[in-house]
Amino acid sequence: MNFPRKSPTFFSLKKRNTSPTPHKFHYDVFLSFRGEDTRHTISNDLYNALIDAGIHTFRDDDELPRGNDIPSELIKAIEESRASIVVFSKDYASSRWCLDELVKILECKTTLDQFVFPVFYDVDRCHVLQQTGSFESAFARHDVRFDREKVEKWRAALTEAAGLEGWELYHMESMSEKSEFVNEIVTKVRHKVKPKWFVAKHPVGLDSRIEELRSLIKDGLDNGCIIGIHGIKGIGKTTIVKEFYNTLFRKYEGCCFLTNVGEISKSADGITYLQRQLLLELEGKNYEIGNAYKGIDKIKSKLRCKRVLIVLDGVDELSQLDSLTGHISWFGKGSMIIVTTRSIHVLDQAKVGLRYEVKELNHEESLVLLSWYAFGCPVPFQSYKDLSREVVNYSQRTPMNLELIGSSLVGTTKDEWENMLARLKKNSLILIE
Repeated sequence: MNFPRKSPTFFSLKKRNTSPTPHKFHYDVFLSFRGEDTRHTISNDLYNALIDAGIHTFRDDDELPRGNDIPSELIKAIEESRASIVVFSKDYASSRWCLDELVKILECKTTLDQFVFPVFYDVDRCHVLQQTGSFESAFARHDVRFDREKVEKWRAALTEAAGLEGWELYHMESMSEKSEFVNEIVTKVRHKVKPKWFVAKHPVGLDSRIEELRSLIKDGLDNGCIIGIHGIKGIGKTTIVKEFYNTLFRKYEGCCFLTNVGEISKSADGITYLQRQLLLELEGKNYEIGNAYKGIDKIKSKLRCKRVLIVLDGVDELSQLDSLTGHISWFGKGSMIIVTTRSIHVLDQAKVGLRYEVKELNHEESLVLLSWYAFGCPVPFQSYKDLSREVVNYSQRTPMNLELIGSSLVGTTKDEWENMLARLKKNSLILIE
């Protein structure tokens, strides 16, 4: 039976149930503030810092025409933002526009699982929480002008927002303190709005391996640890660690996933480049690093109190570990470092005690994965069933081999399957060398 050819795709481990299409975010951040209070101060500084950090930010800067209700453009921008930063200032509550915006932002927090970060600029958090101080006088006017239901919604929104994790800053702080303040916000937000890694098109067998990994390091999730994930080329090390990372990264103060560590470190200034990337991801700053030794000092001094998750993927020499994550004590309590490598010798040298060896897929898992790539479904066509099982027997049962074999056999005849089987019997490694 013939069917349309498909182009090769990334290798994977298990086909999961189809889930609803996730909500698509157009912006990383929606920045909400009362323009008259903070447009030229903290809100402007925050906006510029977010843009400089590569965070796609929508700024409600009072340029849209003001009517009785917030316009559809703003509602759409709020709904399409992964997170919102709300800058509370002394006169914030005097604007019904800001209050309506806040109600919508908190609605999206619930319905779309968005992040909301309050910033209290020259205003006491308690005044926002309890609607006292300048907020009390604003609501005295609102109580007269608007119906009770609307006013109660505004009050509830302010109380909810003031109870969220956020930051407080007063205008008398020094320029350096303001800069640190803005940097802290940007680093936190950048961490939260990071998209998850794409893991695999057909993640066959992945869930069971993630559970094995979780069981191995259950104590390390709280206390911190270094774990080595090792196995042959194409076995699925990177796929497994991406999925594991996706389940964990938002639980840490900072996270960093460095790919192709071994390859990059061989290039000129490769190690210092990786050190800069590590600090950029975890600190939000692009530091100048003259040499690897200075990079080590910078990493230790900047990250010693931060609980972080770091993945070093594709390590092949001890020096790479020594220069990037030399010891768990370099980082805050509860940090986790995950190293993937083909060389168990590297793990021996680094004295990594926690290890997870990625084994080949079992025969049934391999047959399912081959079938997804060759036939577009989890079982082989009836007339190809025996050939498929034989191909699996000589495939080494690695995800990379199975993807390459399956993709190359899409729409082919039995004779072409026989030719592939003959090649595999002669040299099962030929496809990944």
